Amino acid sequence: MIKPDLRCVLALLCYPLAANVAAQELTFTAKGELQWSQTEPQARTTKNWFNAGTGQLHYAEQAISLGPQYISVDAASDTAFSARLNAQWHAKPEGGVSVTEAWINWAPLPVAGYRVRGRLGYFYPQMSLENTDTAWTSPYSSTFSAINSWFAEEIRTRGGELSLSRPGSFFQSNHSWTAVAGAFQGNDPAGTILAWRGFALHNLQTGLGERVNFARYPSLQSAPLEMQNAWVEPTRELDHRTGYYVGVHWQHLQQSRVRAYYYDNQGDPLQFSHQQYAWRTRFTSLAMQHVINDNWQLVAQWLAGDTLMGPSVVAADFAAWFVLANWQHNEFSVTLRYDDFQVTDKDSTIGDDNNGHGQAVLLALTYRLNNRLSLSAEHLQLNSVQHNRQQQWPWPAKQRQSLTKLVLTWRWQ
Repeated sequence: MIKPDLRCVLALLCYPLAANVAAQELTFTAKGELQWSQTEPQARTTKNWFNAGTGQLHYAEQAISLGPQYISVDAASDTAFSARLNAQWHAKPEGGVSVTEAWINWAPLPVAGYRVRGRLGYFYPQMSLENTDTAWTSPYSSTFSAINSWFAEEIRTRGGELSLSRPGSFFQSNHSWTAVAGAFQGNDPAGTILAWRGFALHNLQTGLGERVNFARYPSLQSAPLEMQNAWVEPTRELDHRTGYYVGVHWQHLQQSRVRAYYYDNQGDPLQFSHQQYAWRTRFTSLAMQHVINDNWQLVAQWLAGDTLMGPSVVAADFAAWFVLANWQHNEFSVTLRYDDFQVTDKDSTIGDDNNGHGQAVLLALTYRLNNRLSLSAEHLQLNSVQHNRQQQWPWPAKQRQSLTKLVLTWRWQ
């Protein structure tokens, strides 16, 4: 049976292109992982957050397992319209095939050098300069940064976006500018898992309509939080309010790029529907990429915001940043990334301490075997403090966790 969300996606993609079936060109790209992973004993005893634990790393119960498998489909036509569908199969949080993004592009011819672009559907706002590979994955490592791991879980918009670009090449300038504005619904619960679990590091993208479980804290079983379930469906629309985001992109030649965004889901924190609350979540994101030379590049991102549920029953500020250095030479690639993140509890609800912070270091070594296969060795060290781990559980608030992976990545295009 096809979910209602998926039926809407298929109709959205097919209708504007239906008149141009003969002119359509379908392009398929795909990517997937087979991995061997090993964690510290402490990480295994605390369990993953999606297995009702408080661990902030993703690891498989089996040493050898299939990682996420992705496919991206582009549909072109002889009009100004085109479309894209990104889908995946993964075993967790909910196993199976799901749609992660689906939208229609509108790209008319430039006017006096200026370019207007639009898209309509389900998609990530263009905030990330880390996740630029097939189906919103990262070309640098299997595990995303803390910021983009959270985006992959809880940030997805159902709506429209318009952009206006001033390409530097047309105006004989080294600088290109783009202004972006979007309006959306369907992201009301964003902030739920961030408030209780805190940030995490993984590569699990939430599919449309998918549910993400987390630990059932004792504080969720008594007033004033007894209606809060230990799961979230991040793409749900609950209050029928329209959120928005605005952004600016700047690019200097092919060397430097910056993206600045402000996002506000306009959620009504007093709304309870479909067994979950709406959250008022808003944040600012600043991403940067700089190519130093043919071998070296830097990628960085900073995030700061706040989230609110109920009449200040749960209120938290959050902030995170990372710096990534990548070196490439022929078939070899090395990535070193440092993450820092924190959630600050701002409410006075007794017995529900959501303060947390952490730092993580990732080292990834990749060798490209050929155009379709690459082999990576990746080690991630995470030190974190989450005070709510001590809610009647014998788990220490402060934990040191590590994850080592060997990943065989395949591509088809």
